[in-house]
Amino acid sequence: MNKSKVLGVIPARLKSTRLPRKMLLEIFGKPLIYWTWKQAKKAKFLDAVIIATDSKEIFDTVRGFGAEVMMTSPKCKTGSDRVAEASRKYKKFKPDIVINIQGDEPMMPPKAINQVAKILVDFKDLVMSSVCVPITNKEDLNNHGIPKVVLDRNNYALYFSRFSIPYPREQVKRYFKHIGLYGFKYNFLQKFVKFKKTPLEKAESLEQLRVLENGYKIKMGIGKYNRMEVNEKNELDAVIKIFKDKNDFKKSNRNK
Repeated sequence: MNKSKVLGVIPARLKSTRLPRKMLLEIFGKPLIYWTWKQAKKAKFLDAVIIATDSKEIFDTVRGFGAEVMMTSPKCKTGSDRVAEASRKYKKFKPDIVINIQGDEPMMPPKAINQVAKILVDFKDLVMSSVCVPITNKEDLNNHGIPKVVLDRNNYALYFSRFSIPYPREQVKRYFKHIGLYGFKYNFLQKFVKFKKTPLEKAESLEQLRVLENGYKIKMGIGKYNRMEVNEKNELDAVIKIFKDKNDFKKSNRNK
């Protein structure tokens, strides 16, 4: 049996609203998007990693540090649309599996990427996978910026919400935080981006609900991953501090 070909795609746009131009903001002399790409390149399940953007400035910056990059249409409304277009246009091989890696995740653990890919490699009938982590900080439960997920007994997603779910009428032993890392079978990704937005997706502003509302399943991996998404200035500052405290990041910065 031929090995599944897995393509990692990092969608990157310049016009972010909460933190303008965040993909190009520097962390130890390198743009944020560089660090996300560097983490993704460590994932052993990925046969290739490309950055997909509609920004010439991002395109030129990315080529400058040696990453593979592709220009995509400015009409793409979501990261998934951009990932789908990039995977269609990719010429080195036709991917069987496509992993959508958020560009603002400079600390994305390679093991999380591998886990999302491995689920789709192991379960041939699945069309989508993702990953979540147990919530250990009670403040995260009431943070609407952190999506939560409820799982069934086989670790399929039942529902995603920005609210604390499930409601603790009785004691709840574990809550899960969803990490915005998505694995798709190639054919399903191309189908998914053609679906119309669904009511729950609009209500929660979580596009993965479009998958569930159309009757498909999302298999979730569970891990203990430390990472930080960068949406605001305080999160960027926190990442810089973490990088500063880690010798491996300081060494890699000096050697580049």
